[in-house]
Amino acid sequence: MLSYAPTALQFYPTAHAGVKGYTTGVPFLQYQARMMRQLLFWAALSFGAGLPMMLSTREWVRAFGGMTVAWAVINALIALFALRGVRRKAQQNADAPTQQGWMRQLVRLLWVNAALDAVYIAVGVGLTQWDPANRMLHGFGWAVIVQGAFLFMFDAWHGWRLPRVARIEAGQELPSG
Repeated sequence: MLSYAPTALQFYPTAHAGVKGYTTGVPFLQYQARMMRQLLFWAALSFGAGLPMMLSTREWVRAFGGMTVAWAVINALIALFALRGVRRKAQQNADAPTQQGWMRQLVRLLWVNAALDAVYIAVGVGLTQWDPANRMLHGFGWAVIVQGAFLFMFDAWHGWRLPRVARIEAGQELPSG
C-alpha cells in the first residue's frame, strides 16, 4: 500500500527505478500499477455481474449483461497492457525528468479519457431514448451509462489525485489531515 505522507523518498527517485515487477520502488509507477489493479478489479466485477445476466430470459437484462461483459473485457485488456508497460518502465531506471514526463502524459490521458467517458454516458442516454420500446437498446444504453459513469469517476479522480500525490511526495504540498 502506498503512503502519501511526505518522506525522504521523493516521488521521482532514480535509485529505485529498476526494481522488478509491478511493485516498483518508484511511487509514480506504484501509483499507476495500483490504478490498473483497480481497473482490473472493476473489470472482474463487471464480468462476474454481466455473465450470468446474459443467461436471462429478459431481453433488457441480457443486453445489459452482454454490454457489461464487453466493457469488462476491454477494461481488463487496457489494465493488463498498462501493467506490462509499468513493468517495462520500472526496468528502464529512468531519470527524474523522464518519470515526470511519464506522469504528465498519464495525467493528460486520464483527462482525455474523462472527457470521452462523458461522451459514453451521453451515448448511453441516447440509446435509452432512441426507441424506448426496444428493450435491447435500453439495456445496452444503461450498461454504457454505468460503465461510463464509473470510468468518468475513476479517470477524473486519478487525473486530479496523481499530480497532488506527486507534490506531496516531493514535499511541495502538505497532505490534508
